[in-house]
Amino acid sequence: MKTLLLVFLLLFLEMAPGTVLTDKDIKVTSYNKKNQGSKAPKKVFIRSFNAYFEVFEEATAKTSGSKNERANRTTFTSGTMTRMGVQIQGVDVPDFQKMIDEAYQSFVSQLKSQGFEIMTADEASKFEYYQGWTKMKGGASSDDQVEGYIMVTPTGYEYLVKSISKGGKEKTGGGLVDPTPKISKELENAFIADVTFAFPFVNLDADASSFTNSSSVKATIGYRIDPFLDPTENNRSITNFGIRPIPVQVRFISGLDIGSNPLFHAKVEPKKAVYAEGVFKDKKIKEVTQAQTDMFSKTGYSQLVMVSGDQKTVASHFADCDHDGYVAFASGVMKDMIDTGVSNFLEMTKD
Repeated sequence: MKTLLLVFLLLFLEMAPGTVLTDKDIKVTSYNKKNQGSKAPKKVFIRSFNAYFEVFEEATAKTSGSKNERANRTTFTSGTMTRMGVQIQGVDVPDFQKMIDEAYQSFVSQLKSQGFEIMTADEASKFEYYQGWTKMKGGASSDDQVEGYIMVTPTGYEYLVKSISKGGKEKTGGGLVDPTPKISKELENAFIADVTFAFPFVNLDADASSFTNSSSVKATIGYRIDPFLDPTENNRSITNFGIRPIPVQVRFISGLDIGSNPLFHAKVEPKKAVYAEGVFKDKKIKEVTQAQTDMFSKTGYSQLVMVSGDQKTVASHFADCDHDGYVAFASGVMKDMIDTGVSNFLEMTKD
């Protein structure tokens, strides 16, 4: 019966006006062992609720200079460097904030309307696991969490972080094994909710060829929702090694089973990348830098040759988007995932 109701829900999402995601785009997890859904207290701790909007991405390609000695001449070929930075234009932080605020209000109101109590950050901080953690206030944007992205959290929402780096990056603990089930057990089996969205808009591909003596960067505009956000995509430095992708999801977990597995796990996530069409004016942008070659005839005496530095091209581009189309897609994705996620959760917690 539960499976049938979920099928009807997904069919409704596919046919409902204004929705973005269909049943073909959404993966639903429904795991409820030992009837944990109805045994757990009707209390939800919203551990995380945020959205990441990509606003800038850059890439660089370069080739090294060379010197070719022949019998009667010397050929100098300069190195090349092509850099492209693509910035979004047409939407701004207030738009992002409004969308996450509306999504959060819908999420909380749906839970409260069914009798669920929202556990506050102050309540959670009284348990041993969260001792010494820092309480953060939502409603402020941050570009310190993932390079090239603005992270927004809901106005009026409070959450806990283990620490904050000097650069402003929030650290929430964890490791190779997900600690959420153990945290839920310590919080007296309260449901722990994690809600995350991510909206990239561009992919950059850098290429350098010593054969053609050129470097290039190509941008492909592709505004979408992805199943995961890779925090290291725009910065592959060694300091980011081992950082795990951030899952895009609406998830509820309760209880601790064998090992570190939960007794209750309700999750909604995208099956694949889902793209918005017609939101951005340009689909592709490309910059190419060609090396400069100079030849000098040899003489019987020493010759001083002045060679300028590497040829360098710095490309700066703005990707214009349709404001209303951008907002409609992101808002629609958030609504579809929250409505499906909460409906799945409520169905699984019925007696």
